[in-house]
Amino acid sequence: MGRVKAMMMDLEEKFEEKAVMVADNCETWHEFSAKMESHMDLVNHMGLDDVMNMLAEIWTEHQESTSKDD
Repeated sequence: MGRVKAMMMDLEEKFEEKAVMVADNCETWHEFSAKMESHMDLVNHMGLDDVMNMLAEIWTEHQESTSKDD
């Protein structure tokens, strides 16, 4: 794997990790997505649709895991 691709994958992983941490501190999708805007520079190599799909998946998983805890 090339260095550039490896770097992009590392940035995506950091973005995902940050999203999981941010989701733990948010009550709504709007709050979550607004807070993640400041971290978009990590994934500026991705299309906006792909980033939003990633965030939606993380938010959905977070919601499902918190509903199991109740």
